[in-house]
Amino acid sequence: MKNQEWQEEKNSRREYRHREHRHEEQRYGEQRRRRRQRELRRKILGFCLFTFLLGVLFGKIVFAKETGLLAQAQERMSMAGEGSAGEGSGDRGGKAEAGAGYDGDSARGELSENYSSNDWRLTLVNASHPVEEGYAPELAEIENNYDFDARAVSFLQEMLADGRKEGLDFWVCSAYRTIEKQTELYEDKVRRLEAEGMSHTAALREAGTVVAYPGTSEHNLGLAVDIVARDYQILDEKQEQTAEQQWLMENCWKYGFILRYPTDKTEETGIIYEPWHYRYVGEKAAREIMERGICLEEYLGEA
Repeated sequence: MKNQEWQEEKNSRREYRHREHRHEEQRYGEQRRRRRQRELRRKILGFCLFTFLLGVLFGKIVFAKETGLLAQAQERMSMAGEGSAGEGSGDRGGKAEAGAGYDGDSARGELSENYSSNDWRLTLVNASHPVEEGYAPELAEIENNYDFDARAVSFLQEMLADGRKEGLDFWVCSAYRTIEKQTELYEDKVRRLEAEGMSHTAALREAGTVVAYPGTSEHNLGLAVDIVARDYQILDEKQEQTAEQQWLMENCWKYGFILRYPTDKTEETGIIYEPWHYRYVGEKAAREIMERGICLEEYLGEA
């Protein structure tokens, strides 16, 4: 009997120890679990803080870049405004000082002796000289449902007709555009550049060299026209190899037109080479510009 009681007591103690051991393991496991949770929370908090600081730093960099670009644009506009002091609120384009002469020998940067700052044909439109707010030219329909400035449309029609008499097959693919249409084209180009992996800031800048920012395109003026060969309507540098472009480049000045964005004038115009974009400036200015191999900015002293 005593042996039995002793054995029962022994078993009871063993069970107690096992139970205490299990409880100790549970407590230790709970402590470890809580430590892991605290460590995980610290890591998550640290990651969130790091991400926040990184975002702030990136935002400051982007802001600094955009502010710098804005400051440059404002500086250019300020310089242009100084050059047009005394001209009143007339034409935004062609704002070089009236009366400045051209000696016939200078290669660039001076005005024609007959140049007038009030000559609508020489209105300058670019990134530094946007179209005046509310500008609305009188338009006349040309072809393909496009419109052109009514004051110059007859010269464009004559140029196209004479070229076609020689067997050329011109195709007008753009002319006057509203600000709304220009905005649509510009934003579409930005989206496509971003889809190619370019940052938003870089896409805005790059798009402006291909599709002018709304209000800074000559198409908003009504004096620009894009003409291509019907059998090659791609807007790239190969366009210059077509018979249509070769004829236009040689003869456009006779009708008062110039190749507006020549191959080596991107720095002056801010636009890439476009061997399809022609601008009406009047016969005298067109002849001088084409003969001297300059762009409109240089002719007006705005380069």
